Amino acid sequence: MEKQAWGNIMPSCEERIYSNDYYDFLIDYMVEEIQYSNTGLDYCYAKISNLLSAVFVQRNNVPPFSLSEYSYRFVPKLYVPMETVSFPLLKSGILQVQNEPLELTGRSVVIGIADSGIDYRNPAFRRSDGSTRILAIWDQTIPYTRGGNQGQNNQNGNGGNQGQNNQNGNGGNRNPNNQNGQRLDNWNDDRITERTSGDVPYGTVYTREDINRALQQENPLEYVPTVDETGHGTAMACAAGGYAGPDQILGGAIDAEFVIVKCKEAKQYLKDYYFVPEGVSAYSDADIMMAYRFIDSYQVIFERPVVYALGMGSNSGAHDGSSVFSEFLNGLTVRRGRAAVVCGGNEGNQKLHFRGYGDMDAELRVGEGENGFVLEIWGELPSFLTMQITSPGGESTPFLEVNNDQTRTYRFIYERTTLQVDSELIEQSSGKELIVVRFIQPTAGIWTMKVRNAETFHMWLPVRSFLRGDTFFLRPEPDRTITEPGYAENVITVSTYQDSNNSIWGESGRGYKNVTGVRDAIKQKPDLATPGVDVPVLEATSAGNYVRTEKTGSSMAAAITAGAVAQFLQWAIIEGNDTNIKSKEVKSFLQIGADREADINYPNNQWGYGRLNLQGVFDVISQIR
Repeated sequence: MEKQAWGNIMPSCEERIYSNDYYDFLIDYMVEEIQYSNTGLDYCYAKISNLLSAVFVQRNNVPPFSLSEYSYRFVPKLYVPMETVSFPLLKSGILQVQNEPLELTGRSVVIGIADSGIDYRNPAFRRSDGSTRILAIWDQTIPYTRGGNQGQNNQNGNGGNQGQNNQNGNGGNRNPNNQNGQRLDNWNDDRITERTSGDVPYGTVYTREDINRALQQENPLEYVPTVDETGHGTAMACAAGGYAGPDQILGGAIDAEFVIVKCKEAKQYLKDYYFVPEGVSAYSDADIMMAYRFIDSYQVIFERPVVYALGMGSNSGAHDGSSVFSEFLNGLTVRRGRAAVVCGGNEGNQKLHFRGYGDMDAELRVGEGENGFVLEIWGELPSFLTMQITSPGGESTPFLEVNNDQTRTYRFIYERTTLQVDSELIEQSSGKELIVVRFIQPTAGIWTMKVRNAETFHMWLPVRSFLRGDTFFLRPEPDRTITEPGYAENVITVSTYQDSNNSIWGESGRGYKNVTGVRDAIKQKPDLATPGVDVPVLEATSAGNYVRTEKTGSSMAAAITAGAVAQFLQWAIIEGNDTNIKSKEVKSFLQIGADREADINYPNNQWGYGRLNLQGVFDVISQIR
């Protein structure tokens, strides 16, 4: 077996998690219940929930990566931040309830964001005395086993010396295997709250105390080296609860505290599989789900309600709430004191979704310079759809049928394109028929997919940022373009509108729209519409000062909504008005208080139940009490 990083010592689980030599899988059973000791596998695992774990297996021990070898359900999906490079808080009834008599500012509520990290030096996240409002940052990108003591005494920005955590026995120069077992035991223990680096399976945790010490130094990054390279996570935190003085109220929950996870980027083998262009950020759902498990440990029933905010999305999945990520969020938010807000994505007008039924052809334009992409086709049972793919030059595959046994490869004679086809007759999460086609070096031009013997079927291209060329369907369906996991039942999924003229933002994802005679019903999404265009945030300049700028995207709408939810949870739980409230009930309160137009039928697939109006919620409550 290959030895890595520590001479003749077996690699730690953290090293396996970072290494591209190990495949990542999701499994919905507890690993300790299965006896792997006699298999010879080099693996480790980390718990995500009581029914879900991430497993990391040495690639040399198992068959090559493909959907035929590994079920679609258990292969990680890649997510991207939903941002596109009038003041919305007043329009959403958020500023009004910050004032007397309600004075709802998110006090004693935790906002958890898993994204690109946070600029903890930003004054938007500091109190008047200069101390931080951040309870913890888990930086998944800084390995704990990089050596030495980390935190207060770190001088090199690379993990350094462990400082604060060293007092608790987690620091000092160490053999990773001496600590690896204990860290995994701690991670898998649901009783642990306010986790430190000794309680996560990889990466480094910086506590509020670490951050406050760093902020007192001339160069804070020498002590707490976590940074937000893209600024996306920082912008979300600003829109949710940023405050830098009376003239810089950036979010609704200006007294809320934050738990932040800087997610590590997906491994290269996954980026290669999904054809992620160089320089595009992409995150595995396994890392994101572990991030929210970490955030959940800062929830204390009746005392510290938590709002989980997600500003990322993916086009992978059936778009019906059945994905592993959706199941995880439903399980997380079914408990009291928790609410989740998910963005609806920026794919509404990107022409990346096609819907058909019966015998129908779908035409796909592939742009110049397209290196490759993954196309998913989801069909409704009991039909067994078949599909033939014809290239721009007129070459065709045979009619493809579902084959669970192997990956089928088709190479065109007169064109350089190769197609790799995997399929599942009954995909485990959705119960639907699934065909996945990887287009490798596709020829530019019009491709035709002839679908036959089908009930309703859907095709999804990857999100726009995963495509290099101008690739799209010629007859796209703009509905059902909310990104995963926005269809999860218990979460609050928001679309994006422009508050300056009360119009839906063109890129905003849309939910399902019923078509008479078509059997394809899913639950209503989105739940609400929230401003997300030209949202003010506080951003660092190259000179080191902070200036007000504006961001646009569905992630900003999700962040604003998360701040409003934190304000509402202060009223409900902290002030004792409804201490048993859960995410689904919070959603219902926001829906009854939403602004609606007389000439629009609600709910609908663009506006949900209307425009977010937090003040409107309390107007309704006051009438029934």
